[in-house]
Amino acid sequence: MTKLILHVGLGKTGTTAFQDAIRDSFEPLREAGFLCAGPRLKFAVPEGEELEAQYLAGEPEHLASALASLEKAAASNPDVTTVIWSNETIGMAPDLPAVVQVIERFIDNSSLFKSLEIAICLRRQDDWVESAYRQWGLKHKMMQSRGIEAPEDWLDRNWDALDYLGLYRIWAALGADRIRVLTYDDMRKAGGSVPFLCKVFEIPSNLILTEAMGEKNVSLGPAQSYLNALHNGTHEGPVRPVEFGKVFQAYDLPELDDKNSSFVSTELRQKVLDRCVADNDELAKLALGRDKLFGDFPVGGGTLYKNGNQDALFYLSRIVGEQQKLIDDLSDQLTNEHARRLRDLERPFYQLRKLRRRLREKFGLDD
Repeated sequence: MTKLILHVGLGKTGTTAFQDAIRDSFEPLREAGFLCAGPRLKFAVPEGEELEAQYLAGEPEHLASALASLEKAAASNPDVTTVIWSNETIGMAPDLPAVVQVIERFIDNSSLFKSLEIAICLRRQDDWVESAYRQWGLKHKMMQSRGIEAPEDWLDRNWDALDYLGLYRIWAALGADRIRVLTYDDMRKAGGSVPFLCKVFEIPSNLILTEAMGEKNVSLGPAQSYLNALHNGTHEGPVRPVEFGKVFQAYDLPELDDKNSSFVSTELRQKVLDRCVADNDELAKLALGRDKLFGDFPVGGGTLYKNGNQDALFYLSRIVGEQQKLIDDLSDQLTNEHARRLRDLERPFYQLRKLRRRLREKFGLDD
């Protein structure tokens, strides 16, 4: 009997670090009976059946096709006993009930998967909202209009994502015994998402590359996020992170501010927590059999990021300076190449003139 584990996020709970770890250890894991797939199913299914983009897993039609490809790949590997697909966009799909229905139909009709587990990791909402705003408010522009969306406006559009009890109830349509609720608090205590999820999913930790066990995906700092948002804000409609990511790759743009400074204030975070705490307690009893879902740590946001325009000018000065160096280097290369080509063009005529002079000297021939 083959077991299917869908690790459905949520985003900003260490998903990327875990996905990188299982990708880098794909072959030894498969030899041990684990078919592990990252967001786009890369390596796990034939290249032509991979998802073109990670977010497509949150769309019912593409999800159904991806699950069918995953089942076919697992069936062709008789030694595989556990299939793990990690993709946070499944758990954050715009129409989550439709996604759950796709999964239910798939499992009911599957001839291979007889066991299903939905693993969803939750992060205390006031803590999650800062990281999520940087990701989907600044780095990845989601709104239609130009400009930078304020944290308050972003929250107004995304309150549903903070309703963890509501999310659990939607997933529970598959059967509460199939839903495993994990917390970011426990993940932190375990030393990160990789060792924590390996233990949860019973993945032999010795098969994971040693350096990946403590690895964490490093998000953009506040100054870097603001610069990214300035670029995104010049466009109408959504802008994916890859658009400006090439600039960060091309130039060394270090974080200029305190990594702990925030965009979401303590007051707004407290409002978020106050609104969610009762439902969190109910979810803790339903899913984990305990009184509290999360630890009682202080609400953050005490130091707000305020140096956006100044930091952006520093970054732009650096970018312009590096671009000027590149232009100068290219200009020198073109000048040298032009001179070389001129010399090559002149050489035959020089040789011809030299030959004529020798002929005149020896034979007294005129032109």
